[in-house]
Amino acid sequence: MARLGLKVFFLRTRREQLSQQDLASKLGVRQATLSNIERGRMLPTLPLLLELCRFFDVSPNYMLDDDRGVEPRQTERWSMRNTLVTTGMWIEAPRDVLRNLHGDKVLCPLVPGEQFYDDEARVRREQADSRAAVERLEAARRRDSVELEELLDRELQLPPRARPRARS
Repeated sequence: MARLGLKVFFLRTRREQLSQQDLASKLGVRQATLSNIERGRMLPTLPLLLELCRFFDVSPNYMLDDDRGVEPRQTERWSMRNTLVTTGMWIEAPRDVLRNLHGDKVLCPLVPGEQFYDDEARVRREQADSRAAVERLEAARRRDSVELEELLDRELQLPPRARPRARS
Protein backbone atom coordinates (compact mmCIF):
# COMPACT_ATOMS: atom_id res chain seq x y z
CA MET A 1 0.00 0.00 0.00
CA ALA A 2 3.02 2.27 -0.19
CA ARG A 3 1.79 3.52 -3.54
CA LEU A 4 -1.46 4.71 -1.96
CA GLY A 5 0.46 7.54 -0.30
CA LEU A 6 2.12 8.38 -3.57
CA LYS A 7 -1.26 8.51 -5.30
CA VAL A 8 -2.68 10.81 -2.63
CA PHE A 9 0.38 13.02 -2.99
CA PHE A 10 0.03 13.04 -6.80
CA LEU A 11 -3.67 13.88 -6.70
CA ARG A 12 -3.22 16.55 -4.06
CA THR A 13 -0.25 18.30 -5.64
CA ARG A 14 -0.68 17.72 -9.37
CA ARG A 15 -4.42 17.62 -9.92
CA GLU A 16 -5.84 19.77 -7.15
CA GLN A 17 -2.71 21.79 -6.35
CA LEU A 18 -3.51 21.90 -2.65
CA SER A 19 -1.27 22.04 0.37
CA GLN A 20 -1.58 19.29 2.95
CA GLN A 21 -3.17 21.76 5.33
CA ASP A 22 -5.77 22.84 2.76
CA LEU A 23 -6.72 19.24 1.97
CA ALA A 24 -6.78 18.32 5.65
CA SER A 25 -9.17 21.21 6.31
CA LYS A 26 -11.45 20.14 3.45
CA LEU A 27 -11.52 16.54 4.70
CA GLY A 28 -11.75 17.40 8.38
CA VAL A 29 -8.56 15.57 9.40
CA ARG A 30 -5.23 16.65 10.84
CA GLN A 31 -2.43 17.67 8.50
CA ALA A 32 -0.19 15.11 10.22
CA THR A 33 -2.62 12.35 9.21
CA LEU A 34 -2.24 13.26 5.54
CA SER A 35 1.50 13.53 5.91
CA ASN A 36 1.69 10.04 7.43
CA ILE A 37 -0.52 8.60 4.68
CA GLU A 38 1.50 10.23 1.91
CA ARG A 39 4.77 9.01 3.43
CA GLY A 40 3.43 5.47 3.75
CA ARG A 41 3.63 5.49 7.55
CA MET A 42 -0.06 4.73 7.95
CA LEU A 43 -3.12 3.71 5.95
CA PRO A 44 -6.29 5.79 5.94
CA THR A 45 -9.33 4.48 7.76
CA LEU A 46 -12.07 3.18 5.49
CA PRO A 47 -14.21 6.32 5.92
CA LEU A 48 -11.20 8.52 5.13
CA LEU A 49 -10.29 6.37 2.11
CA LEU A 50 -13.82 6.79 0.75
CA GLU A 51 -13.70 10.52 1.43
CA LEU A 52 -10.40 10.76 -0.45
CA CYS A 53 -11.96 8.84 -3.36
CA ARG A 54 -14.95 11.18 -3.46
CA PHE A 55 -12.81 14.29 -3.17
CA PHE A 56 -10.36 13.26 -5.90
CA ASP A 57 -13.03 11.54 -8.03
CA VAL A 58 -11.16 8.23 -8.15
CA SER A 59 -12.23 4.68 -7.34
CA PRO A 60 -11.09 2.69 -4.31
CA ASN A 61 -9.66 0.15 -6.78
CA TYR A 62 -7.37 2.81 -8.17
CA MET A 63 -6.27 3.88 -4.68
CA LEU A 64 -5.63 0.37 -3.38
CA ASP A 65 -4.06 -1.29 -6.42
CA ASP A 66 -0.29 -1.08 -5.98
CA ASP A 67 0.26 -2.37 -9.51
CA ARG A 68 -1.47 0.66 -11.03
CA GLY A 69 0.38 3.82 -11.90
CA VAL A 70 -0.35 7.08 -10.16
CA GLU A 71 -2.27 8.57 -13.09
CA PRO A 72 -5.89 7.38 -12.82
CA ARG A 73 -7.67 6.09 -15.91
CA GLN A 74 -10.99 7.51 -17.05
CA THR A 75 -12.69 4.29 -15.93
CA GLU A 76 -11.35 4.73 -12.38
CA ARG A 77 -13.48 7.75 -11.56
CA TRP A 78 -15.67 7.73 -8.43
CA SER A 79 -18.42 9.58 -10.29
CA MET A 80 -18.56 6.80 -12.90
CA ARG A 81 -18.74 3.90 -10.42
CA ASN A 82 -22.43 3.18 -11.08
CA THR A 83 -22.32 3.63 -14.83
CA LEU A 84 -19.51 1.29 -15.78
CA VAL A 85 -20.31 -1.88 -17.63
CA THR A 86 -18.36 -4.94 -16.57
CA THR A 87 -17.86 -8.50 -17.76
CA GLY A 88 -21.07 -10.50 -17.90
CA MET A 89 -23.35 -7.49 -18.20
CA TRP A 90 -25.79 -6.84 -21.02
CA ILE A 91 -26.54 -3.56 -22.74
CA GLU A 92 -29.87 -2.38 -24.07
CA ALA A 93 -29.37 -0.33 -27.21
CA PRO A 94 -31.46 0.75 -30.20
CA ARG A 95 -31.38 -1.77 -33.05
CA ASP A 96 -30.12 0.82 -35.53
CA VAL A 97 -26.83 1.36 -33.67
CA LEU A 98 -25.64 -2.22 -34.20
CA ARG A 99 -22.98 -2.62 -36.87
CA ASN A 100 -22.48 -5.97 -38.57
CA LEU A 101 -18.94 -7.28 -38.82
CA HIS A 102 -17.59 -10.23 -40.77
CA GLY A 103 -18.81 -13.61 -39.61
CA ASP A 104 -21.33 -13.66 -36.78
CA LYS A 105 -20.02 -10.58 -34.97
CA VAL A 106 -21.68 -7.20 -34.38
CA LEU A 107 -20.49 -3.99 -32.77
CA CYS A 108 -22.71 -2.24 -30.25
CA PRO A 109 -21.68 1.19 -28.96
CA LEU A 110 -22.29 2.29 -25.41
CA VAL A 111 -24.99 4.86 -25.90
CA PRO A 112 -25.30 7.55 -23.21
CA GLY A 113 -28.42 7.07 -21.14
CA GLU A 114 -29.07 3.47 -22.22
CA GLN A 115 -29.52 0.80 -19.58
CA PHE A 116 -27.14 -2.04 -18.81
CA TYR A 117 -27.96 -5.22 -16.91
CA ASP A 118 -26.39 -8.12 -15.11
CA ASP A 119 -27.58 -11.62 -16.06
CA GLU A 120 -30.47 -11.64 -13.58
CA ALA A 121 -31.73 -8.24 -14.75
CA ARG A 122 -31.30 -9.31 -18.39
CA VAL A 123 -33.65 -12.28 -17.84
CA ARG A 124 -36.23 -10.03 -16.16
CA ARG A 125 -35.90 -7.54 -19.02
CA GLU A 126 -36.37 -10.24 -21.66
CA GLN A 127 -39.44 -11.59 -19.88
CA ALA A 128 -41.09 -8.20 -19.41
CA ASP A 129 -43.76 -7.35 -21.97
CA SER A 130 -43.54 -3.57 -21.60
CA ARG A 131 -41.45 -0.72 -20.24
CA ALA A 132 -43.94 -0.34 -17.37
CA ALA A 133 -43.37 -4.01 -16.44
CA VAL A 134 -39.61 -3.42 -16.44
CA GLU A 135 -40.03 -0.36 -14.21
CA ARG A 136 -42.19 -2.38 -11.77
CA LEU A 137 -39.54 -5.11 -11.68
CA GLU A 138 -36.78 -2.56 -11.05
CA ALA A 139 -38.81 -0.89 -8.28
CA ALA A 140 -39.29 -4.28 -6.64
CA ARG A 141 -35.55 -4.97 -6.89
CA ARG A 142 -34.74 -1.63 -5.25
CA ARG A 143 -37.31 -2.28 -2.51
CA ASP A 144 -35.79 -5.75 -1.90
CA SER A 145 -32.35 -4.18 -1.69
CA VAL A 146 -33.50 -1.63 0.90
CA GLU A 147 -35.23 -4.35 2.92
CA LEU A 148 -32.07 -6.48 2.88
CA GLU A 149 -29.96 -3.54 4.08
CA GLU A 150 -32.43 -2.85 6.89
CA LEU A 151 -32.41 -6.52 7.88
CA LEU A 152 -28.62 -6.64 7.95
CA ASP A 153 -28.49 -3.43 9.95
CA ARG A 154 -30.91 -4.87 12.54
CA GLU A 155 -28.85 -8.09 12.72
CA LEU A 156 -25.68 -6.12 13.36
CA GLN A 157 -27.37 -4.46 16.34
CA LEU A 158 -28.00 -7.87 17.94
CA PRO A 159 -25.46 -9.41 20.30
CA PRO A 160 -23.29 -11.95 18.42
CA ARG A 161 -25.02 -14.96 20.01
CA ALA A 162 -28.46 -13.74 18.93
CA ARG A 163 -27.49 -13.28 15.29
CA PRO A 164 -28.64 -15.85 12.72
CA ARG A 165 -25.93 -18.38 11.94
CA ALA A 166 -24.42 -18.40 8.48
CA ARG A 167 -25.19 -21.51 6.44
CA SER A 168 -22.21 -23.62 5.52
